[in-house]
Amino acid sequence: MKKAFTLAEVLITLGIIGVVAAMTIPTLIAKYQERQIVSQLTKAYAVLSNAYTMVKAEYGDLSSWGLKATNTGETDENGHIIYDYSANKLLSERFQKYLKVSKVCEIGKVCYPGAHYNLAGVKLSEENQVATEEPGVSASPDARMFLQDGTYIEFGWFSNNQGSIMVTVPTGNDVIHGKNTFYFVFNNDKFVPEGKANGYPEIHTFDKCDPESSGTLSTIGRGCAAWVLYNKNLDYMHCREKLSWDGAHSCKEAK
Repeated sequence: MKKAFTLAEVLITLGIIGVVAAMTIPTLIAKYQERQIVSQLTKAYAVLSNAYTMVKAEYGDLSSWGLKATNTGETDENGHIIYDYSANKLLSERFQKYLKVSKVCEIGKVCYPGAHYNLAGVKLSEENQVATEEPGVSASPDARMFLQDGTYIEFGWFSNNQGSIMVTVPTGNDVIHGKNTFYFVFNNDKFVPEGKANGYPEIHTFDKCDPESSGTLSTIGRGCAAWVLYNKNLDYMHCREKLSWDGAHSCKEAK
């Protein structure tokens, strides 16, 4: 007489497999998505730093361009700060020559469809914001664009002969600092990711790659780019309190 599993035993086994799958598959998917972000950001860094090398070769050092600080330090008759977006417009224009751009944002039209969040999950802006040049916005509409691979980049404020670029890799509709959105800074000498001391004034360090960061809400999550590029992980989203540049560089190392 041949032995066989009963229907009850088969159903129990399938149930166990289902429970295990439900517990492990989301984790595997999340890990895959994080690896994808590392890959996308690495590519974006290479593309942008190469573009900046080409821009400098054509136009010379940034300090020779006559760029003005975005925050002029002056006020109008109503006491509002006067902003000058000519620097990020010119930077955008010159970078575009060496980038594969699919779309440049326009005044009066929705540029990026998603909402804007920091790493702590605080919502900084609503969805479907119409691009404007209102005083104090992060960048002029024509300094915001999409590359052909779906990467969104935005040239930020300029000051002290230093520019910045926000990069959102194509993983979803929302802009989330430190999760799919990262920052780079550049001057005459370097083009580097924010998040590690690089000798730049006002750079956001790894302290700002923490949901518990203090200070301005919009800076929480700005100090993550260097960590992702050098350590090839987003483990600060899982064990941030155990990580540091001088200590463990992954949750696995921290165990």
